[in-house]
Amino acid sequence: MTDVTVATQIIQSLATYLKRAPSSITESHHLRDDLGLDSVAVIELLFEIEDRFKIQIPDQDLPGLSTVGSVAAYVQQRLPSPSSVSAKPKPSVRATTKKKAPAPKKTPVSKKAPAPKKKPAPKKVSTPKKKKR
Repeated sequence: MTDVTVATQIIQSLATYLKRAPSSITESHHLRDDLGLDSVAVIELLFEIEDRFKIQIPDQDLPGLSTVGSVAAYVQQRLPSPSSVSAKPKPSVRATTKKKAPAPKKTPVSKKAPAPKKKPAPKKVSTPKKKKR
């Protein structure tokens, strides 16, 4: 039997991909025949499942993943069981009553007013000189 949360997450991924209600997908649905997924869609789904559950699905395992339930059972089998994960005790952290000295306050840096922009000097308009005749 598969973990309900694993199956639920896989069904949710399928429902999102197919733009269908999750309640319309069951574990007995065949990915290709019932849900209409082509090979590319199945690969995309499996990539999402690998990413979501942090597992690797080797290519040789793909032919056995034909129904929603078989995918969920496979994922459940590949997930580390809670008992197999070594539970190392965390080092205890003593509460200390020492307070750290407050960080020195930074003095604000005075901002200089920007220098006024100089207006460009007016251009001298040269008037043509009259020619003498």
